[in-house]
Amino acid sequence: MRSRESTASVWLYIRDDMELFNRLADARDAIEAELGETLTWDELPHAKASGVHLDTPGNFLEQAEQQRLVEWMVRTADRFAEVFPKYL
Repeated sequence: MRSRESTASVWLYIRDDMELFNRLADARDAIEAELGETLTWDELPHAKASGVHLDTPGNFLEQAEQQRLVEWMVRTADRFAEVFPKYL
């Protein structure tokens, strides 16, 4: 969640393993096709971690949006958990 940017995100955070990130990036088209989403791929070769994430607009500080955002995050995390292991 990034309240300043009014977005909620689900991340696959990859620490200290550029080889794993690159293997997933090689399967990017297949992963995104299976998820039906265009993901953001943050390759940070000189940092400790890289990651892949999906964002949706919304603000957790707005009570009216909280339930929708929680449901989106759970649904998206479940989809990540179904799809990404196939490419490890």
